[in-house]
Amino acid sequence: MRNLAVSLILLTSFAVAQTAVMPEKQWGETVTGLMRKGDIPGLSIAVIRDGKIHWEGEFGQKNAVNDGVTDGPVLRDTLFSAASLSKPVFAYIVLRLVDRGVIDLDKPLYTYGFAYDRIDKDSRSKLITARRVLDHTTGLPNWGGTPLEFLFTPGEKFNYSGEGYVYLQGVVEHVTGKSLEELAQQEVFAPLKMEHSTFRWRPILANQLAIGKLETDQPITWDSPSENPASSLLTTAHDYAKFLVVLMNGVGLKQATFQQMWSPQVAVPQMGPGISFGLGWGIEQVGASKYIYHGGNNVAFKGAAFACPEKHEGLVYLTNSEGGMTIESALVKAIEGGDHPGLFSETEPYTSPRWVARTELIRLFTQDNLDEALRRYRELKAERPKAIDEDLTRILGRYLGNNGRLEAAIAVSKENVHNYPKSARAVDSLIWAYVLSGNVPLAIQTDKLAREVDPSNKDRWDSIESWLTEYQARIEKPFALPETTLKNYAGVYDAGQVSVKDGYLIFRPSFKKVDRRLIPASADTFYVEGDLSTKLQFRTNPNGDPVEVVVSKIPCA
Repeated sequence: MRNLAVSLILLTSFAVAQTAVMPEKQWGETVTGLMRKGDIPGLSIAVIRDGKIHWEGEFGQKNAVNDGVTDGPVLRDTLFSAASLSKPVFAYIVLRLVDRGVIDLDKPLYTYGFAYDRIDKDSRSKLITARRVLDHTTGLPNWGGTPLEFLFTPGEKFNYSGEGYVYLQGVVEHVTGKSLEELAQQEVFAPLKMEHSTFRWRPILANQLAIGKLETDQPITWDSPSENPASSLLTTAHDYAKFLVVLMNGVGLKQATFQQMWSPQVAVPQMGPGISFGLGWGIEQVGASKYIYHGGNNVAFKGAAFACPEKHEGLVYLTNSEGGMTIESALVKAIEGGDHPGLFSETEPYTSPRWVARTELIRLFTQDNLDEALRRYRELKAERPKAIDEDLTRILGRYLGNNGRLEAAIAVSKENVHNYPKSARAVDSLIWAYVLSGNVPLAIQTDKLAREVDPSNKDRWDSIESWLTEYQARIEKPFALPETTLKNYAGVYDAGQVSVKDGYLIFRPSFKKVDRRLIPASADTFYVEGDLSTKLQFRTNPNGDPVEVVVSKIPCA
């Protein structure tokens, strides 16, 4: 629902009375300034005017950590996870199939013969149609387990749902005999010459991929092998702008189908008067002008797209930062003009008290005087208790740890435990800080404290203690494996490359340039030397040949 809230509010605010637009020559400087304020490593943007791409820019770095194959500046072909901006593309594919009579918008999906056991035991599943998927009235949650629980009877009201899109994907693939990626290439990417767009991650794309930056400064990749119409699109701002241009110029669909796509199908009263959802797009009518819009949020990959078809103008931007939406209102104002107060009701701007405090605390604790930083932290927390809370302090500790300031990370995490002694999350983060520093005894000692604070989570604390004690034991005395077994594990996997050197396996993770020695814990499980938090397991086929490396992380923080 949050993806929708972000995108709905984006257009609500965009549609208010316009003021003077910032001169185009200042756009680049404005973007880079906003990126600094939003802690955004990389950004790609394209602006549409008169039904064509008018201005675009690539800014910053693909990977803020600069430790892997994706290092370097953002380029026009840099791939970003577009998150929920996947949905309008899939909607367009479905509507093209509707125009050809392959899919009927109002025919119940179960009648196409696709068995979907996650919902088919509930009779309400027979009420789901393609229209109800595309306008988010299926009654399904955004994401859920198996079986999926209906929130209400389909068609009753609006509820943003990625699960509905996944169901429709299964139906479309069943009817056409083609995968989502094949359909996307056939219906969208090839005709529109979107040469750097795909729903299917492949290792060959690694050099182009932007690496996300969490608020804790931890890098994160979006390399899921599954094709998902709600979230797996990898694209560029340039390519997505091509898609918007085609929509605004009325290409690829019958005119009546375009009218349905951009006509209100269901009201979204929780977002304010005049807000509705069409087929794949949010809609707002402002006077004689109609705006279409959508946002995207895959944790550390955030962006948005919107357009005014009548005016043939719009904008799309993509970022590789959890702070990507903090600059949204300022960016839209600079490029499109107008004030946008609606943005502040759902997205946190970089001017918010919490974000300002985060920026100030990071500056304090990345200086050399730790005692002074702690003293100032306590003063600021007393002055701004709502902004500097347990969660922000936990994030600060993680940020410092991920930047190699281990002493500061431990000090901040201990301060958090002192201030919130009954918080299992605070204690958990202190365990993580000790794990990161390699201090096994103190990590185990803090794990015992966690048991006292949260005895209901016994299995988790047991798992952490078992992990730490086994790691310590195997570092001192590795499990003995013959070299023939080690050589059998050597190879290239999705998780990274494994080789043999001096009687040990050497692991180089995907997207990284750092080699790490593996310490055998059993015949198929290895710890990463110097990294308490990571464990690898080799999975083999019935013949004993390795087919996969599974990377696990210690279950804390």
